[in-house]
Amino acid sequence: MANSKDGGEINVNGQNVNNIQAEQVNVRYSQTGDIKANTVTVSQAGATHVEGSTVELRQAGAQTVHGYNVNVRQGGMVQARAETLSLTQGGIVFAQTKEASLTAAGVGAILADGNVTLDQSSVKAVLTRGEVTMDQSGSGVVLARRVSTGENTGVILMIAGRVDGPVNAVFGPAAGAAFGAVFALALALIWWIRSRLTQ
Repeated sequence: MANSKDGGEINVNGQNVNNIQAEQVNVRYSQTGDIKANTVTVSQAGATHVEGSTVELRQAGAQTVHGYNVNVRQGGMVQARAETLSLTQGGIVFAQTKEASLTAAGVGAILADGNVTLDQSSVKAVLTRGEVTMDQSGSGVVLARRVSTGENTGVILMIAGRVDGPVNAVFGPAAGAAFGAVFALALALIWWIRSRLTQ
């Protein structure tokens, strides 16, 4: 384990380290286990679990990331939890965030409290209390208070209080309501199973 006793900076370059804890951590060309720091930068490297106030992945991957501000460029994660999430040319299986901005990215599911912006991106499911803005993007399911769409935007199922702009939706209101009820039940079951496994 690499630990900075004075809370300073640790730089890992080309080494495999199991656990790292410091005020600032920079990892490059390495494989690491857990990283815990205020500021974390992972470049062309991999990590198991990353936790920090500001986390940046550049051409890097991690299994789980927990941070206040998470910025990913050409990287990927299995699971991310953040206050604000920015993803450019990357991918995430599941993201839980307040606000998210995706550019040329792919995500399995986003669960958000605030606004979600999709630019040339694909998301299987977006569920948010805020607004979804989509431009040249696609999604299987969108559930939001308001949805704004640009050109070349497609959605299989959309449930929104208000929709601004053109959108190609597969289901109409009646079929959408029935599908939405089944989807909500399936999602609740997934959350229940997930909470049982993490206890």
